[in-house]
Amino acid sequence: MAIAVWQDDYCTGHEAIDQQHRRLFSLVNEIYDLTQLPTPPMAVIKTRLTEFADCAVEHFELEEGLMAEHDYPNLQVHCGTHKALVNKVTALLAKFDRVSDTATAEVTTVLADWMVHHIRGEDQQMIRFFQSRNVAGVKRLALAADQ
Repeated sequence: MAIAVWQDDYCTGHEAIDQQHRRLFSLVNEIYDLTQLPTPPMAVIKTRLTEFADCAVEHFELEEGLMAEHDYPNLQVHCGTHKALVNKVTALLAKFDRVSDTATAEVTTVLADWMVHHIRGEDQQMIRFFQSRNVAGVKRLALAADQ
């Protein structure tokens, strides 16, 4: 069962960003499914959460590099939201080590909510800026905000 359901309006038109977003969604759903088992495999959940953190950092580096390269005006704010998620995942990993039952219930909800809000908000704003500048690799999509 998916807790974070991918929707077409999450597409940014940037192939690498969209692939990374889909991978992050997949990891959140995998973590969620693991937490729903009668005896959640805590070591596997922690491994997937660490993988999510690693994928998120790689994704943020791509976005932040593009934003810096194209003088994105909201770079600092956007980077701040990235840093907040990294801090949240780091805190969840630490909490996971101390109280795994509480952490497993919290992890997927926090990550799924953050991703949906961030992609629909800040990432779509960033992509519209790139589209206005005709940045290579960013296709023009009919975004929900444009309709």
